[in-house]
Amino acid sequence: MKYIGLDVHKGNTVACAISAGGKAVMSAKVRTNDIGLGELHARMNGSEYVVMMESSTYSYVVYRFFERLGIEAHVVHARSLRMITDSDKKTDRTDAEWIGRCLRLWKNKEIELAMSYVPTEAEAELKDLCRYKEELSNKLGDEVRRIRSHMHRNCEELPSQFHDLSAKRSREFISTTYSNDYTLLQRVSGYAALLKESDSVAKEIERRGNEDRNVELLESIPGIGRQTAVQLMSMIVDISRFVDPEKLCAYFGMAPRVRDSGGKEHHGRMTKSGDPMMRSIMERVTLSHVRYCDSTITAYFRRKSKEMGTKKALMSAARKMLAVIHAVLKRGTPFAA
Repeated sequence: MKYIGLDVHKGNTVACAISAGGKAVMSAKVRTNDIGLGELHARMNGSEYVVMMESSTYSYVVYRFFERLGIEAHVVHARSLRMITDSDKKTDRTDAEWIGRCLRLWKNKEIELAMSYVPTEAEAELKDLCRYKEELSNKLGDEVRRIRSHMHRNCEELPSQFHDLSAKRSREFISTTYSNDYTLLQRVSGYAALLKESDSVAKEIERRGNEDRNVELLESIPGIGRQTAVQLMSMIVDISRFVDPEKLCAYFGMAPRVRDSGGKEHHGRMTKSGDPMMRSIMERVTLSHVRYCDSTITAYFRRKSKEMGTKKALMSAARKMLAVIHAVLKRGTPFAA
C-alpha cells in the first residue's frame, strides 16, 4: 500500500507517494486534468494506493477523477494540516509529502484528521441551484433598494398601495406614472426579469423536493416551507453524518468558540466557519418560526431577547432550531410544539 499526498493547484498537481514503511518513494508534477492525473495513475504501475488532498476549489476535479477509477480518495480540512501552513519551509513538494505522511498516519489510526464530505455530482448540483436562488434573492433586495433610492432622489412618490415592487400592479404604476424617467424604467424592467428568473428557480427547487420524506419532515416545522426544506437538505444531505445537534451546529458555523483555561470554560462568539448561506437561511427560518408559532423555541427567543438583544437572541434561537431539525430527521417523525 502506498499513501499519496496531493498538493492541488489550478494548473498543476504535485504528488508524493509514501511507502508503508514511511519513506518517500515517488514524487511527480502533473497537470490538473484527466490526462495529467492519468499519467500519475499509470506511474503507480498497478500498485494499491490511496490519495488525500487538502480541501479547496480545485480538489473536486482531482477527487472525481480518482473516484471514477475506484481509487480510495480523501479530502482533508485545511485546519487539520496546520503543520503545513505554519511551516517555515513551504514548497509544493514538501506540502505533498506532508499530506502523504499524514494520510499514512491517519489510515494507521495514529492521528486524527477532519475529513471534508464530498457530495455526489447530483448533490453538488442541487446545492449549486440552492446557492443560485440565494444569490438571486440578494440581487432582488439590492435592486429594490436602488429603485427606492432613485425615486427618492428624484422626488418620485410611491403610494403605500404600490409599495410592494414584486407585485405587477406596482411596477405598472411606476411605468405609467414616471414614463419619462428612462433610468427608472430600465431598473424596473431589470428587476422584473430577475423576479421571473428567481420564481423559475424556486419552482425547480420545490420540484426537487417531491416525494422526499426528509423534505416533508422539515416542512412540518413552522417557518420552513418546501423551498427552504430542499435548501436545508441540500446542505445536510444525510443526517447520519451528524452524531448529535452540536455537530450539525458546528457544520453550519453556529457553534460558539470554547476556551478552556485554568479550569474555567469560556464560551465566545459563533465560529461562523460554515457556509454563510446556511446561517442566512437559518436566521430567516427561525425569525419566521418565532413570529408565527408558540413553541419552546419562541419562548426561548423572547427570554433571551431581554437578556442579550434581538440579534444575538435570534442566533441563539437558530441553534435551538437546528437541534429540532436534527431531532426531527433522526427520529423520522414530524415536528410537535
